[in-house]
Amino acid sequence: MDNDVEELFDQGIEKFNADAYDEAITIFKKVLEMNPDHPDALYYRALSWSNKGDYNQAISDFTKALEKDPFDTDSWIGRGETWQSKGKSKRALADFKKALSIDPDNPDYQKLVDDLEEK
Repeated sequence: MDNDVEELFDQGIEKFNADAYDEAITIFKKVLEMNPDHPDALYYRALSWSNKGDYNQAISDFTKALEKDPFDTDSWIGRGETWQSKGKSKRALADFKKALSIDPDNPDYQKLVDDLEEK
């Protein structure tokens, strides 16, 4: 079963990389039905929602991913960027700062924080 889940996940990544976000979302949903704790399916489904412009769905999935792993800097950054897309700079800054607190030597995270603090 695990091989089936990973094969399906890989298909979802292929769709995601081809900008076929609706298909990717459908596949990642199936992956999560088969393995609700799949570490990356929620993250990539959230990115797919965000890339489609469905920011509320994206934030919901990023939040679920963070509930499963509060040290997932990719999800903190992804949710922060989604908040930013919604015009919610304070929430974005809080998420960027959280990622930076987890990985304080990451220059990309520092730049995201600095850019928002300058506004």
